[in-house]
Amino acid sequence: MKIYRNLARCFFILYDNVTNRKVWACKNYLEKTQWLKKRDIERLQIKKLRALLRHAYTNVAYYRKAFRNVGVRPEDVHLLEDLSKVPIVSRSDVRKYSSSMIAENVSRRHLVLQLTSGTTASPIGVYRSKEDLSWGVGAELRAYGWAGYEVGDRQALIWLIRPDDKRSFKFKVRNLLLRNRILDVNFLSEKSMESFARALCNFKPEFIRGYPASVSIFATFILNNHYLVIRPKAVFTSGQTLFQNYRGVIEKALKCKVYDYYASTEMSHIAAQCGQHDGLHVTDENIIVEVVKDEEVAARGEEGKVLLTNLNNYAMPLIRYDIGDLATVLDDECSCGRGLSLLKPFGRTYEYFQNSDGSFTCLRDFQTVFEDLPIRDFQIIQESFDEILIKIVAEPGYTKAHTEFILKNIKSSGNADVKIELADSLPLGTSGKVQHVISKLKTKYT
Repeated sequence: MKIYRNLARCFFILYDNVTNRKVWACKNYLEKTQWLKKRDIERLQIKKLRALLRHAYTNVAYYRKAFRNVGVRPEDVHLLEDLSKVPIVSRSDVRKYSSSMIAENVSRRHLVLQLTSGTTASPIGVYRSKEDLSWGVGAELRAYGWAGYEVGDRQALIWLIRPDDKRSFKFKVRNLLLRNRILDVNFLSEKSMESFARALCNFKPEFIRGYPASVSIFATFILNNHYLVIRPKAVFTSGQTLFQNYRGVIEKALKCKVYDYYASTEMSHIAAQCGQHDGLHVTDENIIVEVVKDEEVAARGEEGKVLLTNLNNYAMPLIRYDIGDLATVLDDECSCGRGLSLLKPFGRTYEYFQNSDGSFTCLRDFQTVFEDLPIRDFQIIQESFDEILIKIVAEPGYTKAHTEFILKNIKSSGNADVKIELADSLPLGTSGKVQHVISKLKTKYT
């Protein structure tokens, strides 16, 4: 085991050198800075923020105009609190003005285009530099290390595989060297889970990583098939909200702790749990996280929308980017001793509906396809096996063409038939909010 870890680390560092990345150096740096006092980490953030704002004002047309429109200059920002003077950037802004958000002093041939995942309808493209990506992957490796993971450890992924990755020789070699085994959630079914579980019984993964809902379904399958015994050291979840019922099922089936992670395509690694599980540590060295309510800083413990500022992406800066998630900033310091701030993200709720043939329909593609359409609210209802109803409260400008667009771009597995119904309003749930996902069926996976 130690020999393979050393070999994998050597390959990793060699790949860094060949491709002009510096992931390993970033990871080593971050493993030191995590132990700084909170005030020292904030000084580091302010220094990087001021440099980023000067660069954006000087070299990025979008920000130059945005700053001037509100009468703000980079030198007006002295403290982290001053960041509130800078306008918020929405996902629609990125989609609409992306060409003017790329820095004028960088060559596009040195940039990496990252497309947000989920929907085939309208993913957002963000250009990032190799240095920025290196900081993101370095933070990810640091966080996995909190659970004991080292490069080269056997890992099972219950994850989304993009079509391009399936054809990529680089993707296959990378997973071979890192000893990854992958269950593609695009084809999640009882049949695929049984085949994957049998393979894992022999592979004996030390860690499992995946979407909370997907891993929960897999864990439920394991509980219902006692002959399949899989015992990893830890499970990593990200990409969705980790609800307590998900955590409970996963820990019961796999007999290990679950470590929750918060990341995005636009920012890479954002926050993660350490062994204390007292919230998620923000990667403060790379990202500034704001939680705001009614356009003001939310009080400690108060739920608000998440704004993210990537301190390392000089290629296409994202400053006060509204990612569409909700979170709460925690006031307590973690007993682990790290100076990193604590966050409790809520993210978005993505669920699965089970179909009659044993497959599952992932609702990620349903919900994300609504973005940027004239829709005030929606509700996705599983009426019966293979019958899904989408209720939509439309805004002015919604037409039959939008309905056709939704039906064309959503994905449904198995035999699920999807229908759309327009409504004047939607009923509120017990929480006082619209319940976006409802299943009228009870299965062993719900």
